[in-house]
Amino acid sequence: MTAATLLVANAVPLVGVLAFGWGLHSLLVVYWVESAVVGTASVAKILRAEGEDDPTELPSMKFNDRSVGSFVGESNRRIATFFVSHYGVFWLVHGLFVGIFPLIFPRMAWTSPRVVAAAAVGLVAYHVISYRVNFVGQGEFEHSGPVTRMVEPYRRVLVLHLTVIFGAFGVGALGSPVGALVVMVVVKTVLDFRGHWKEHDRARRRASGAVGEPE
Repeated sequence: MTAATLLVANAVPLVGVLAFGWGLHSLLVVYWVESAVVGTASVAKILRAEGEDDPTELPSMKFNDRSVGSFVGESNRRIATFFVSHYGVFWLVHGLFVGIFPLIFPRMAWTSPRVVAAAAVGLVAYHVISYRVNFVGQGEFEHSGPVTRMVEPYRRVLVLHLTVIFGAFGVGALGSPVGALVVMVVVKTVLDFRGHWKEHDRARRRASGAVGEPE
């Protein structure tokens, strides 16, 4: 069900490009809004997580010179507060880039609030359903610790949106042809499904006690 919802959410930008003439800036703003939705959903998951974090299963990432493992044992609320401040800076910098992108390519049309609202509905629906069906309904919260939930969006969103941003430069340089925009949406969708599958696969393996090496 959540995979189908994810497909619908990603189909909205594709339909927008093909049927309603959405441009590159519209896609960038929509994906920026998506990163905010992901962050909000992650805060809810961090606060709800009831499992224990194993430092040996966490990735070798650092936040402000702190290793991910050093957060293990802190309260859910404190971890959520740190996540909001750290991820929030990433989101604001991302938004600044999206905001000035039409200035880099002056021929690019600015997006419309209606475009963003239409896409946001699908994105919010996917994450709400995923939270209720997978995280709560399938008991992922019982096997996920708050630190594990804190790093999930970085695993999924950073690679995804860096790909989108660098791809946007190529599309913008080409004059934002429809074909290039479609390719950009398709690549983003494939990466999204890959991230979706890997996130829930890790959750299933944690539940069965068969978690592999950290990525």
